[in-house]
Amino acid sequence: MSEIVITKWHNKLSILGFTDGTLEYLKVLDGNDRRGNVYTGRVENKTNNIEALFVRFEAGRGKRGIGFLPIKSIPTECVLNRNVSSASEIKPGDILLVQIRTDEHKTKQARLSSRIKLHSSEYDGNLNKLIDVAKTRTEYQLLINKGPTLSREIEEAKRHLLKTTDTDSFKIVSDIKSICDELRDSDTDCEFYDEEEQRISLMVHYNITSKTDDLFKKKVWLKSGGYIIVEQTETLNLIDVNSGKNQKKSDDFFLLLNKEAADECVRQIRLRNLSGMILIDFVSMKSKELQNELISYIEEITTGDPDHLRFIDLTGLGIMEFTRDKKYKSLSETIDFKDL
Repeated sequence: MSEIVITKWHNKLSILGFTDGTLEYLKVLDGNDRRGNVYTGRVENKTNNIEALFVRFEAGRGKRGIGFLPIKSIPTECVLNRNVSSASEIKPGDILLVQIRTDEHKTKQARLSSRIKLHSSEYDGNLNKLIDVAKTRTEYQLLINKGPTLSREIEEAKRHLLKTTDTDSFKIVSDIKSICDELRDSDTDCEFYDEEEQRISLMVHYNITSKTDDLFKKKVWLKSGGYIIVEQTETLNLIDVNSGKNQKKSDDFFLLLNKEAADECVRQIRLRNLSGMILIDFVSMKSKELQNELISYIEEITTGDPDHLRFIDLTGLGIMEFTRDKKYKSLSETIDFKDL
């Protein structure tokens, strides 16, 4: 049986999925990006040389509440406080209807658009209806929150965990009463973990601290005695596989070690939510046949990754190149490791 735990982890509401006691799924809900959300925003600055506006859409959030909006993407009907004949007439202080296309990332601010994509929402794809509602609101109002419901988040966790187990049996538990009530209202079974009754916290009961500890470390040990080193930089992610003090030096052993390391690398990439370019330096093997076997194994275990972890190439130096789509912030961007 796989277990799905919903609790406050490092002060953020999180979903943790376990298969046979091993952490296989992690999503920090408080760290979700805001792509697709629609706001009433106020123009703070206009920069003519790059034909763009800087629009505040959330109050009291510093730079995180300001986004970059190209003027060419603004239909005049999305200027809410007055009538304009051209987007070039927009000036600081104007109120606009904006949608987040790309959430803020590191030093880059959110990228906005006023070409609103509704798809499915409470406005049923009717932009005019949304504009009418927006004109009755003050600035910095969230009009559409595209974030998934909690029950959908649980379904996503189940889909991930099904790839790590042969059973489709799940136990869902939370130490937050309101979470259990919300899930039960959506016909999702959830067991309330009463800490007073159990005498120990849910974190201790599931040994969550020790099972997540390696996510904050550069060095992660393997059962064989080898280890991997995970490095995140501004431009790419590096993972180095080491055999440790193991005295076995045959290619057959290195293949087994590399396969074990590949499993852990994929797990760490998924749990840390690494994206962009990822380079993995496996232990070198002289046999071309064994190299191809390792590549085939990696392609097999990465199949079905929701963020499309893709093997690209094996470089002349024996380093494997991967790419992975970015949908949400990495764990290091969501939780400040320096405070741990």
